Amino acid sequence: MLADSMWARMMEMPQIAIIMGSLIPIVGLIANFWYRAHKVQSENQLKRTLVERGMSADEIERVIAARTEDADARR
Repeated sequence: MLADSMWARMMEMPQIAIIMGSLIPIVGLIANFWYRAHKVQSENQLKRTLVERGMSADEIERVIAARTEDADARR
């Protein structure tokens, strides 16, 4: 009974707005972390593929630099 009244009081409009407002930056941080982790994983996979093809370190470096410049140009 007490839990029901506390839950109902907690879910009133001002409290919901505070909770939702707090979730926005948290979700943003999680999305940013996921994006960066995915980007690193993608670059590592590309490097592995290039090494398997027998490319030298200089060639791999040029491919990564070109990929980065291309991504910057798209922004």
